[in-house]
Amino acid sequence: MVMKPWVASCDETRERLSAHLEGELTGREQKRVLRHLVRCKHCRAVLESLAHTLDHLRSLARIDVPAPAPATTASAVIERIRRELR
Repeated sequence: MVMKPWVASCDETRERLSAHLEGELTGREQKRVLRHLVRCKHCRAVLESLAHTLDHLRSLARIDVPAPAPATTASAVIERIRRELR
């Protein structure tokens, strides 16, 4: 099979989807991936799923969870070390 140098393969595209979503691809890499995505509905579906997953993970990071008090954390760590040394 002859590969077109201006269009990425499915494997190459999937390897670069995360970098594509994060805006980390160079101009040439970005163009190759975009050209492939225009032609491949399966890779577009993978991209959509990955984008949804990343959005969900980012929303979880925005949830405010109170940090434990430093004294409590230190005490818990010291207690665990003591238990493991026994």
